[in-house]
Amino acid sequence: MNTDSRITVLIVDNDAWVRRGMKDILEAAPDIVVVAEAEDGDQVAAKVTRFRPHVVLMDLKMTRVGGLEATRELMSMPNPPKVIAMTAFDVDGVVVEAVEAGAHSFMRKDGAPEDFQQAVRVVASDHALFSRDSLRAIVASAPRQQVPDQAALSVLTDREREVLAELATGLGNSDIAARMYLGETTIKSHISSLFSKLGVNNRVSASLVAYRCGLVT
Repeated sequence: MNTDSRITVLIVDNDAWVRRGMKDILEAAPDIVVVAEAEDGDQVAAKVTRFRPHVVLMDLKMTRVGGLEATRELMSMPNPPKVIAMTAFDVDGVVVEAVEAGAHSFMRKDGAPEDFQQAVRVVASDHALFSRDSLRAIVASAPRQQVPDQAALSVLTDREREVLAELATGLGNSDIAARMYLGETTIKSHISSLFSKLGVNNRVSASLVAYRCGLVT
């Protein structure tokens, strides 16, 4: 495969052995290449500016600057890369905040190699990767004061609610379009509109609203 067509990845972790292992796992796939590594969150913005990776594999717990802060910084940049949050633990408050800051997926570090490869492919194609169980765990871990009530959905049209419900199951735009018998461009327009109305900037945050409000269970 031509190098220019491969998905480029930045690995951020303060453990050199983890970085080496992740690099070996990802580069075992012919369509993925690791272009840079960082040992702490304070190096991430500079590495992204220099290497322009498609995806950042981000450890959330680091020594100087954590992955949450680094993710927030990335999301403030023009055309930020997709972020996969990594943790050695199950879902907790930091994972919730990382998702709401813009992370497209989260993975436990003890996940299967093929799961990491697939996560990189999915988020690089502009989709979020969260199972229903993961989303439920994230919602359950969210601070109660952040949980909106049904009024959060009142700003949406009926069609936008339908699109949000499908989006929250993890479907991509083409699959949603097929299920709703609409064009993909129309689906993209509905998603852009509901993002704006809900005050979210990614599919995962929108999915969280859907779960919290009981639109999907």
